[in-house]
Amino acid sequence: MKNTRISKFKYATAPLALGLALISTPSFAQDEAAEEEAGEAIIVTGSRIARPNIEAASPVTVVSAEQVALTGTTTVETLLNELPQVVAGNTRVSNNSGGENFSTIDLRGLGPGRTLILLNGERLPASTTTGVTDVSQIPTGLIERIDVVTGGASAVYGSDAIAGVVNFILKKDFEGVELVGQTSLSEDGTGFGFNVSGLVGGNFADGKGNLTVYGSFTDRSSVSQSRYNYSRVSGALLFDPNVDVGTGYPARTVTDPSQIATLFPDGFGIAAGGGSATPPWGTIAASTLAGTQFRNLSTLLPSTFAGANTDCNTATAGVNVGSTGTVSFNDARQLSPLASGGFCTIPIRGNGSSRYNFAPQNYLITPYDRLTLTATGRYEFDDKTRLNVYTSFTNANQQVNLAPTPATGIVVTTAAPFIPADLAAALAARTYFARTAGVGASGTAFDAGRFTSAAACRTVGDTANDAPAANCVETSAANEPFVINRRFSETGPRDGRFKTNAVNVRAILEHDLSDNWQVNGVFSYGRVDNSLRGIGNINRTAVAQGLLSCPAGSLPGCVPINLFGADTLTPAMLSFVRVDTQQTEAFEQVRAAVNLTGSLGELPGGPIGIAAGAEYRKDSGEGIVDDAQRTGDIYGFNAVQSLAGSISVKEVYGEIRLPILDMLSVGAGARYSDYSSVGGLFNWKAEAELTPVDFLKLRASYNRAARAPNVFELFQNGDQGFPSYVDPCNDTAARSAAVLARCVAGAPGANFTGFAQANGQVQAFAFGNPNLSEEKAETWTAGAVLNFDNVVGGALTLTADYYNIKLTNRVAGLGAGFFIAGCYNGGDAASCARIVRDPGTGQITSVDTTVTNSATPLKTSGVDVGLDWSVEALGGRFSLSNVFTYVDSYKIGTTEYSDTVFSGIGGVTIKYGNALTAGFRKDGTTVQLRHVWKKGGRQNFAGAELEGFFPDSARIPDLNLLNLSLRQQIGDNFEFTAIVNNLLNKYPPVTATGYFEQANTNISFYDPYALGRNYTIQARVKF
Repeated sequence: MKNTRISKFKYATAPLALGLALISTPSFAQDEAAEEEAGEAIIVTGSRIARPNIEAASPVTVVSAEQVALTGTTTVETLLNELPQVVAGNTRVSNNSGGENFSTIDLRGLGPGRTLILLNGERLPASTTTGVTDVSQIPTGLIERIDVVTGGASAVYGSDAIAGVVNFILKKDFEGVELVGQTSLSEDGTGFGFNVSGLVGGNFADGKGNLTVYGSFTDRSSVSQSRYNYSRVSGALLFDPNVDVGTGYPARTVTDPSQIATLFPDGFGIAAGGGSATPPWGTIAASTLAGTQFRNLSTLLPSTFAGANTDCNTATAGVNVGSTGTVSFNDARQLSPLASGGFCTIPIRGNGSSRYNFAPQNYLITPYDRLTLTATGRYEFDDKTRLNVYTSFTNANQQVNLAPTPATGIVVTTAAPFIPADLAAALAARTYFARTAGVGASGTAFDAGRFTSAAACRTVGDTANDAPAANCVETSAANEPFVINRRFSETGPRDGRFKTNAVNVRAILEHDLSDNWQVNGVFSYGRVDNSLRGIGNINRTAVAQGLLSCPAGSLPGCVPINLFGADTLTPAMLSFVRVDTQQTEAFEQVRAAVNLTGSLGELPGGPIGIAAGAEYRKDSGEGIVDDAQRTGDIYGFNAVQSLAGSISVKEVYGEIRLPILDMLSVGAGARYSDYSSVGGLFNWKAEAELTPVDFLKLRASYNRAARAPNVFELFQNGDQGFPSYVDPCNDTAARSAAVLARCVAGAPGANFTGFAQANGQVQAFAFGNPNLSEEKAETWTAGAVLNFDNVVGGALTLTADYYNIKLTNRVAGLGAGFFIAGCYNGGDAASCARIVRDPGTGQITSVDTTVTNSATPLKTSGVDVGLDWSVEALGGRFSLSNVFTYVDSYKIGTTEYSDTVFSGIGGVTIKYGNALTAGFRKDGTTVQLRHVWKKGGRQNFAGAELEGFFPDSARIPDLNLLNLSLRQQIGDNFEFTAIVNNLLNKYPPVTATGYFEQANTNISFYDPYALGRNYTIQARVKF
């Protein structure tokens, strides 16, 4: 029994040669451990039953401590995202878009909430009400290895393990002192970061106890999108109007007008404008009411409206702008035509564009710092009773930077202060054509209305000049309120400062009941406190009062404000309208469990293993926002609502392993969970292993898994967001007559001829759903492990496993894009009811979004293949390790997403991916070359955002990442490591679908390219 116990602390170095698909360092690092482990019973991730070898019925990928060190990993998601089974979750490049302020792991692309994170085989508490765990809190310097089990594991570990589990195994019984210093920098001089850590441990009480303390501090500097050519300008999404299958030119995100003639020699259309239509210099809409136009501007203001360059193309002649519905200001604060079409759709102010380039103010890499303090301890009271303790504290700070606050729809009266003379003249010249109801010459009745021109007024249906001229009278609108859209650049960028404090405490008391039976009790407590300070917000009420010259009852300190042109706010004005916001969130988990493991007897193949236990968990979450956010009385950051809720669960489980023969074993497990939210859940599994010959093992498993909805999914309360979108009502060749009819129905007073959306983002309000039920999944795997002692002089292990996952009743976020597509492309009335359009302009004002238990299943299947080979050569040892993944299918309903790019499900879903590690060690020198390849996906496919905008599949370029590591041992105590990441110095390509992500590219996919070639230097001292 003692060997079984000891192995729980030491099995972390078990080699792939015994049957695990390994993506780690050369197996020479593990040879001695293999000999030490021989014959011991161990616990393998995916089961609670000890077994005589480390082979498992479920596929397991292992990342070793040496791999963590040789790659310079300071946040574990950076390394794990290179695995082909993993889709990037929140990372250093994704969080600036307004997501959660920490790092996540997403197995098989099923979502981070469906991947369970374990520490030493026990679940870690979630880090937020969304139910996902921040893996950046894992102490990297304490990692012994990382086990990645892809396949349902809810029968063993409970809810959330639908895609699988990631188990971080920490070092045990450490003795000595280890100090590490590391710094990183790109070849361009950006992306500076450093990490310092210390590890101290020792035994006491004659070896009965051990205490290990670890501390680290990590700091990562920010990098602006302005630093690189691919991200410097927030590009426009352009297309060839004549594109068809096999002909024409592909849609592209374009950042430089000089590229247009080459990319679109036959002309171009604008699918979505670059940057933002809300600039610091502002735009003025003629009225809050339909039909009103500025008139005779080229006569009234000839210096700016006569012969104006409104398309930013110096090759075309200027035009006289007489009547228009929207104007802007130039850099001299003179009223000017709105220049947003043609080349002006690319937001380069120096070319004359009225659109705003927000990219330079946004982060490409978010700044981040983290302090981690961890202590682990064990104590053996006697030969039968042991106590293991884990405690940790993490303080993390991250900042997100967005462009200055945009304020849209500000209604202004003609009595507002500071209206410049040229704007006053233009306002006084406003008119509209008022139509009285009547019957047209065709006999068709028509309603009263307001129109921009006499021709539009007299048109009834499709019949021009149908309404009598007498029914259409040009009417003055000189005194009507108007609308200004303006970005408050005087505040500087919107600054979101996230702070996280996380505490975890766990105690496990183990007792040997006999030689064959052991019981343990587990108690854990975790609490995460998150806070967000939003700097650079603008108070809506203050703006309204300042534009009314501070009427009675105004807020303290009110001063009249000037919004007419760029940089017009004085310090006093800015002080009045600016407001900072604060929100806090707390998430707490209390967990208690008891586990019984042992053997019921012997079968011809060995002991009958059994595990049983019971568990109780309670998750409590609370989010509190200040009044400014709760009421939405701010511009800038999204309005959110306070929420509170808790979920508790009581569980019992059992697991058995039957080694029927030396060559055959079968197993089963089941878990019943009683949730306070969704009631009873039953998860179970069955598995089998067959070894017909010594070098071959066949394995298969079937799991029924479930996930209960989390606090956020149940209780979210109408938070505001601004996701990217493309309006189907844009007047493009792709707009059908049916789509146009639905557009008109949503805004009957708007003119959709020549219509173009004003912004690339749409306001959305997200609500939870307290009536959600649990998700259900069926997962099965089947595979083989082949071990050969001598292949070209070395040991070779091959693994191949097929996986198949079907997720039903899934909790699905139905975003703005879903409802927009459902309404206009699908004709779904319920979707249309969630969309609000401005009745005058036709622009989408807001979309209500939600989550639901989708009746549409998600199915994914594929094959993982692993290889590990090592051989003595050239006086040292050469090693080769490889993991390959083929995603045969990833379907939501009938839509196939494997081998595609689609922002609605997180970006790129690969078809093929591979990670190859080659290493050589001789004496104290280690060299490692690592190649990561992921096949780029198709942008044009059935159901794509840009379906039909390309002549072919429009595949984005593959990811080909090559990293080199060199480590030199100097004496017994010093170790020096140099790392070159992105050896080939690649940068992210600008892509069409990059318009829907950040920095004009599929940045989560191309994250390793973000800074080009970069270097890491690490020094380690041991004594």
